[in-house]
Amino acid sequence: MAASLPGDSARQTGVVARNPSLRASDAERDEVAAALRESLSEGRITLEEFDERLGAAYSAKTYGELDPLVSDLPRRAGTGPPTLADVGTRLTGRWEARQRNKTRRSWSRYVSVIAVCWAIWGVTVITSTGHNLEAVWPLWVTLPWGAILVRRPYLRRHGC
Repeated sequence: MAASLPGDSARQTGVVARNPSLRASDAERDEVAAALRESLSEGRITLEEFDERLGAAYSAKTYGELDPLVSDLPRRAGTGPPTLADVGTRLTGRWEARQRNKTRRSWSRYVSVIAVCWAIWGVTVITSTGHNLEAVWPLWVTLPWGAILVRRPYLRRHGC
């Protein structure tokens, strides 16, 4: 079992561990107030708790006074600084999208070049007098390149 790190419990509840002695901004107090309003409307806190926490939020000077007001509430999506998990998820999504685009570009290049090769071969066969169908040279381009493109996702999935 892995040892827990000092900020793990804060990350699990969705609250990002911050230096409690740093001063909070008006925008951060407003974010806490919005989270409290949402929690009140969802029935997570009572009206009395809301009044008490809202007053404390607007009078808070530091993160140490502000963070405990919402530490027992779920974090709203898109509020506060992103957690390490949020950043990791966003980067993973960008990487996967980039890989899909890369694969799409590879296949479109393949189809374009192969179409040109087969068109050239077709024109030479039609215009030649001997109709040498045994010399199907576009296969030398089509088959190896196609095999590489088909095999690439398999290799990527298996870490080769």
